[in-house]
Amino acid sequence: MKKKKIFLITAAVVLILAVVVTALVIFMKKDKNNASDEVVYVESVANITGLGFFGGNRYMGVVETQDTTGVDKAEDKTVKEIFVKEGDTVKKGDKLFEYDTEEMSLKLKQLELELTSIYNNISTLNSQIKTLNEEKNQVEEDYKIEYTSQIQSLQAQVNQENYNASAKELEIDRQKTAIENSIVFSPMDGVIKSINSDSSSMENDYYGNDNNEQHFITIMDMGEYRIKATLSEYDMGMFMAGDSVVIRSRVDDSMIWHGTVTKVDTDNPEQNNNDYYYSDMGTSVTKYPMYIALDSSEGIMLGQHVYVEFDFGQSEVKDGLWLDEFYIVFEGSDAYVWVENDGKIEKRKVELGEYDADMWTYEIVSGLSEEDYIAYPESRIKEGMKTTHNYEDVMSDEDMMYDDGMMYDDGMMYDDGMMYDEDMMLDEDMMYDEDMMLDEDMMYDEDMMLDEDMMYDENMDIEEAY
Repeated sequence: MKKKKIFLITAAVVLILAVVVTALVIFMKKDKNNASDEVVYVESVANITGLGFFGGNRYMGVVETQDTTGVDKAEDKTVKEIFVKEGDTVKKGDKLFEYDTEEMSLKLKQLELELTSIYNNISTLNSQIKTLNEEKNQVEEDYKIEYTSQIQSLQAQVNQENYNASAKELEIDRQKTAIENSIVFSPMDGVIKSINSDSSSMENDYYGNDNNEQHFITIMDMGEYRIKATLSEYDMGMFMAGDSVVIRSRVDDSMIWHGTVTKVDTDNPEQNNNDYYYSDMGTSVTKYPMYIALDSSEGIMLGQHVYVEFDFGQSEVKDGLWLDEFYIVFEGSDAYVWVENDGKIEKRKVELGEYDADMWTYEIVSGLSEEDYIAYPESRIKEGMKTTHNYEDVMSDEDMMYDDGMMYDDGMMYDDGMMYDEDMMLDEDMMYDEDMMLDEDMMYDEDMMLDEDMMYDENMDIEEAY
């Protein structure tokens, strides 16, 4: 029994080792064959040199003005009609809204009745004073002091009523003025940015700005423009105050303006519901405003939607062909580029012109055209190697060993199911797994030969054991 079990276990181990060795041989042969079939990925010179295309990140933005003016409404008045809407252009003196004068007229009548009542009361008090003075002149000296006291008290009341009348007259004048000025006019030229009929509203206005101002109507000045862009929490570190940016029209990529970042407002994340979106990983992302001062606002329109890019100098238009220096191979005083020729790679000499140290590019005077396809100068490239325009075709090269599912992929040694996979022979849980030969519970398990209950089982003898 012991010899049989040991033999079976040994045979299993040998079989696994044989499979592993075979796999290694096959893989090495496959890798060797791949080396002879290597291809070189080439890309269009037109794409590499740009030709109007910029591959950097772009951020959404909108044109707004630097200054705004708020117009408030009286809290004790009701607005009858609003003559403008968000996005309207207004001139100084244009009607904005009108109060309800019917309610104000009723209040004016009430004030006038109250004033009449005060005047009547003053008249009555003066009549009483006159009567007391007449009676005072007809009584004996001992009683005159009592009349004097009554007259002084009434006179004090007249003084108070005269004060009340003056205050009421002033209130009436204000009410009349309010009725006469029931229409509120624009104090400036501009564009209606927001109308907050409900000051708690947090919805986006016409230009995508937050309606969180406390003013009833907010007007944007028609003067200097700025750009308000939006960054996600992952992009905030890309920009800082003072950075130069390029602004492009969303409808015409050739329309370009330049500006400087003035502020990335990390203290005031966007609050409306539309300002939270989901990233590729499925997590919510917060957005923050970034403000940009324009070098020139000529040709740009208020409310226009634009793209914002970091300024790498990509907007500068140069004559001739300019190529990134890392595509160029230098050998002494000569310069070469790996160029596709009839489906194969060749090393072609090029003539260089000026060098742009800011953009790290060389002017190509001759030897290369925009129609050519070139390769990045890898050390493995040899003249005559086949070329491809499909990057996936070069996955057996430098990206081969680390691509998904290939050697040394996450958790792997060789491909899925190959040596050292989590379920294979040499995994950390393999050789000494609870079901394998050398596991601590293996040789002496209750079902194995050398277990303490095995050799001396009451139903066995030594001869049977051996």
